[in-house]
Amino acid sequence: MKKISLLLLSAGAFLSMHAQNAVNPFQKMLPDHPKMVQQDNATTPATSTSNKKKTRDIFLPNPAGLGTKEWVGKTTYDLQTNGSLQRRVLQGAGGAVSCSWTFSAETGVTSTSGFLDRGTGYAHFNGTSWTPAPTAAIENPYLRTGFGGIVLDGSGNENYICHDANANQLSINKKSGTTWTRSQLTTNTTNAPIWPHTATAGNWMYIVASPSDSNNHTNGIRNGYYFARSNDNGATWIDNMIPFSASLIDSVGHYRGGGNSYAISANGSYVSVLLGDEGTDLTLLTSSDNGANWTKHIVFDFPINNYNYFSTGISDTNGDNVADTLFTHDGSHSLVVDAAGVSHVSFSRFLILRDGTNNSWFPLSSELCYYNTANNAIVTLDRMNLLIHDCDGDNAITFGENYSTGDLDAAYRSFSLISQSSISIVPGSPQKVIIAYTAVMDGDTTVDDGTHSFWFGASSLTGQPYRDIFVVGSDDNGTSWNYFPVNVSKTSHFEEAFVSTPEIIQGSKFPLLYQGDIEPGTILTNKDQEDPTFENFMICQQINVADVFTLGADSASMCNQSEVPLGTKDVINGLVGLVNVYPNPSTDNINVSMKFINTAKNVNIDIIDITGKTVYSAQMNNVTEDSKKISITSLSNGTYLVKVTTENGVITRKFVKD
Repeated sequence: MKKISLLLLSAGAFLSMHAQNAVNPFQKMLPDHPKMVQQDNATTPATSTSNKKKTRDIFLPNPAGLGTKEWVGKTTYDLQTNGSLQRRVLQGAGGAVSCSWTFSAETGVTSTSGFLDRGTGYAHFNGTSWTPAPTAAIENPYLRTGFGGIVLDGSGNENYICHDANANQLSINKKSGTTWTRSQLTTNTTNAPIWPHTATAGNWMYIVASPSDSNNHTNGIRNGYYFARSNDNGATWIDNMIPFSASLIDSVGHYRGGGNSYAISANGSYVSVLLGDEGTDLTLLTSSDNGANWTKHIVFDFPINNYNYFSTGISDTNGDNVADTLFTHDGSHSLVVDAAGVSHVSFSRFLILRDGTNNSWFPLSSELCYYNTANNAIVTLDRMNLLIHDCDGDNAITFGENYSTGDLDAAYRSFSLISQSSISIVPGSPQKVIIAYTAVMDGDTTVDDGTHSFWFGASSLTGQPYRDIFVVGSDDNGTSWNYFPVNVSKTSHFEEAFVSTPEIIQGSKFPLLYQGDIEPGTILTNKDQEDPTFENFMICQQINVADVFTLGADSASMCNQSEVPLGTKDVINGLVGLVNVYPNPSTDNINVSMKFINTAKNVNIDIIDITGKTVYSAQMNNVTEDSKKISITSLSNGTYLVKVTTENGVITRKFVKD
């Protein structure tokens, strides 16, 4: 694997991008990590930084969209996972769908906010309509929780299992009718399990989790893995948060683990667990006897054993003291077991290099991969460096120069441009396999052009890339993949991430739950300053399974975005609308732009200073979409609040006069 270069179809097919030193995106969990350096190919050294403004590319409109998009809730706590995402969607009879997510309604949040109301958001679709968007977590009695997944127990009741952030143990929410009741699981608390992933089959319940102390070692693995199984729906445990045996997983292939760097699935007596993080093997453990005995499969073999992500060594595979460019998976993967016991795996990988001082990464090498235990081979399904991603036809793939700054704007936890996959199967003969994932769109970046007030990041950085939700399918049980990826969200200048799907698709509809945002990144990891203003939408989109394959026959299915995602009522059902104040800061004039869901008969605009005094007032009538230019030259320098009041609600925005 010496000096693997990033192969492109033409010299213009990659982004000429300068390297930027970056803080490690999971440094809060794993401190003292070497700096990561972004590079555009595997041979050019990183030497400088750039903040060059990008121009916006034009996308073809697609007003019809795909399936139905419905806003089912929102959250200001916007980090839904550290790696792999738990199952957050269930399908039931009659078209019923249940969606869950980590929720908070705390306002004015920052990266250091306590999110004291953090818990589980939940919405249910009965086949006709959705429950109202939640205003509080389902935990009853309330407990600050997070990072869980939803499963059915042997009685057919919904269970949401997450961690108790205060007691360092696991919590279970059980639904009876429309009522949720919370209690503590009886799982072992010795290692303070956290970030649980859960699977069920009948009365069997299986959990894999990490210790809350990242320095905890199991089988030599830093921040290792613990497993629990129960045959009575979690009342008692046969294995109670025990490490897997060293013969199955140890520090040779896994120097370290990590929060959410695993996935789990069960079907009948079959249960499988997928384990691995960046710079480690991707190890699959399968059992046909409810987890009593296991078989080990190496899905992806990282070429350096005992790879220490924290050391200052080099990525040298043959001892010649020359750094090698190596593929690593990104720790964001998904797993589903079918009725025959075949495990289906999806994961992303990309190239890295460590030269002894910095870790370098190569975003345009990002790939989506598939593996199953029947064929025992990796298939690459989507590559960022192929021109099929060239949606604007300029023979170049552009995703913005500010992808990684000192605060890692838009990078999430992974540096892969293709990531966060969720794999599902559609039973039948033949069985279908569908993978949903996120990927950045060519040329779709934040732009402050002074005209379209909602196209910029609040941090005033142009060039942050937006992600869309894609699906790709196999209609012969993963044997062949003859279809192109389909862009199902199709929204320009809008961020979609953290996609989750059911393990088993029932009927003709394929539901996807994902988080939508006006600005890339998260406030928790990237200091995404816009999140307190534009809260994160939780969107459930239901598409026809048949469309995955009909549209997948067309190579252009990943393009053709719609320009105004927030103009669709079914996406933002129940919200007042959008208000923006720009430029911000300003010295002489501000523009207050407004876009309401329903026409506001009376609109009052007030500017309020830090003492609470109203220093400006104006009124407008019959406003659907409009703007107001206001002179602020007479105001003293400082921070002000713009308050827009309508009969449908109140929206406030801050601005700075300087």
